[in-house]
Amino acid sequence: MGHGYQIALRPLCDVRQSEQVDPLNVQRLREAIIQAGHWLEPIIVERSRGIVMDGNHRFNAARALGLKRVPCIQLDYADPRVCVRHWQTGQAFEVARIFTTIERGELFPYKTTRHAFDPALPVISIPLQCLYD
Repeated sequence: MGHGYQIALRPLCDVRQSEQVDPLNVQRLREAIIQAGHWLEPIIVERSRGIVMDGNHRFNAARALGLKRVPCIQLDYADPRVCVRHWQTGQAFEVARIFTTIERGELFPYKTTRHAFDPALPVISIPLQCLYD
């Protein structure tokens, strides 16, 4: 594969949403996933706490589908492949703020952070059947 990312099936209850989402988007994704019958894009989570770096909509779609596990790529914020910026300004985003906000049980507004990954993330294909138990 060569991208060096590892896919892990992480229990959904172990994944923590970080930003608010657009319900219409979640609905659309849910239908697309059902149509495909496969999960195609891993959710990127912070390894130790399971905070979603990228994939809050996919996380909510998985919840709506009643999946028990989701394909994740687990990374650390210190990982050189991860870069997080403010969505609006493009300025570097203070990672500590992500942890303190989630620890308080709050979510960031929709499109607060933008995570970039280099190399690009892989496309996967995991049958939905595998994710229900």
